Amino acid sequence: MNAQLRRTFYLFVAGFVSLVGVMAYWQVYAKESLATDPANSLQSQRVQGVPRGLILANDGETVLARSEEQDNGTYGRVYPEGSVYSNVIGYWSPRYGASGVEIGQNNNLSGGGEPETLDGLINQITGGPQAGNDVTLTLDPELQRLAYDQLAQSSTGRGSVVALNPKNGEILAMVSYPSYDPNNIDENFPELVQDSEAPLLNRAMQGLYPPGSVFKVITAAAALKAGVDPEDEFDDTGTYETPGYDVYNYRAREYGEVTFTEALGKSINTIFARIANEEVGAQLLAQTALDFGFEDPYEDFPLPVAPSSLGELPPEQWVQGYIAQIAFGQGPNVTNVFEMANMTGAVANDGAMMEPRLVREVRSPDGVILDKPTPRVRRGVLDAETAQTLNDMMQKSITDEETGAQIPGIKVAGKTGTAEAPGGELHSWFASFAPADDPEIAVAVLVENGQEGFKSALPIARRLMEAYIGPTETQQNTQPTAPETTQPTAPETTQPTQPIQPKTKAPPAQPKNGFPFQNPDQNQKAVPGQQKAPPGQGPSQSSGQRQSG
Repeated sequence: MNAQLRRTFYLFVAGFVSLVGVMAYWQVYAKESLATDPANSLQSQRVQGVPRGLILANDGETVLARSEEQDNGTYGRVYPEGSVYSNVIGYWSPRYGASGVEIGQNNNLSGGGEPETLDGLINQITGGPQAGNDVTLTLDPELQRLAYDQLAQSSTGRGSVVALNPKNGEILAMVSYPSYDPNNIDENFPELVQDSEAPLLNRAMQGLYPPGSVFKVITAAAALKAGVDPEDEFDDTGTYETPGYDVYNYRAREYGEVTFTEALGKSINTIFARIANEEVGAQLLAQTALDFGFEDPYEDFPLPVAPSSLGELPPEQWVQGYIAQIAFGQGPNVTNVFEMANMTGAVANDGAMMEPRLVREVRSPDGVILDKPTPRVRRGVLDAETAQTLNDMMQKSITDEETGAQIPGIKVAGKTGTAEAPGGELHSWFASFAPADDPEIAVAVLVENGQEGFKSALPIARRLMEAYIGPTETQQNTQPTAPETTQPTAPETTQPTQPIQPKTKAPPAQPKNGFPFQNPDQNQKAVPGQQKAPPGQGPSQSSGQRQSG
């Protein structure tokens, strides 16, 4: 009898513990994922019955999203700034789910949750609607509008911009173009899904492109760690040969004797391919890229990020031709604008990459601050001395080569990129920060098929830095002049022979899920070694001339 009682007691205890564990899992551990799941029908019902919180720009006044009561007593979502912020804010639709900050911060924005203030508790007891909390973002409304307008006026009207404060990680602007109007999402969603321009895609976070020569910043960092000195000289003969893969300079140009700093400024593929193979090696190059954020899905960021990739092969299997391609940002090397902005910010901030932040604070409906994230270092990428050396080299790139990026009275550091795209087109890149001696803003710009980096991306970045920093005394005393359009040294190309394994394959023009890119509402990991590009563009191939300026 006693044995049976003991068994019954043990079974009861085990069942009770299991029940507590299950309840704890769903109410504590899985609470956030349930609240931010667009497929959760309870969330769709809740948004119609109670007002969601405001979404505001960093001035605390510019309303980016608000709830309005409709004639039937439910609440609908209104986006006063429309398409300028839509790829960041996203949409909230009872019919089509949610995206962007609307779902990433749903746990704060949604009403009906546990009250966090006395007023909220009283409101819940009296049966009133449980309004959501207000979320203030880090986005600067003037900078965001300028970035949007500049991309819209760019040569192709397709691309993205990310600007951040390198000292605290705050995202100051994030724009993807083409965009869409979230106010009409229920009416236009089927058409937007089929649109060949992919307006629903946040290109800044989920568009993967070959970085071209902006990746040389990472290769240069690895070289400095390997002991290469900025004044070390290299003899460029116009060619760098590896088994199965030869690197050529643009128009068969030979630069002769150049320093490492000059090689970065002139963006010489052959020199960087040589340094990567002979001085750096696969392991250090790969590890430096990982330190800068490659392969990082940024799972704690409120928006989904497609991780940058160096391809499918582990570094121990990289052959010389593979290393050469990666060193100047081609081959299997793909990244996004968000990653390049973080890379640039780390160099600007003495080698410390700050945690990228999009949310400045969360307040209850009655104004009580519930959460105010503080800046913190995500990872130490470089020591301060190495970062300063790289900073100086990037400044020389501007003063000696890319003079169109100069701002009177302000030191600018930067690197252009001209990445090969199929069909003979070129993606235009520019990554920069200013003032270089006390950085306030880091910017990464991509213009799809915008040709050389100095043509399309560079002017956009310069205007953003000028607008954010404001006029200096030198600028105020200088007669305004037209932006410089002086063409720097022609961007180099390589002319490879046979492609290096693994071969990349172009994604289908229209996947089954209806999105030309990965579904912008899903945080899916990008396929290593395969770049995603807008319709009509496949991954970079190892045939023809390879552009990287």
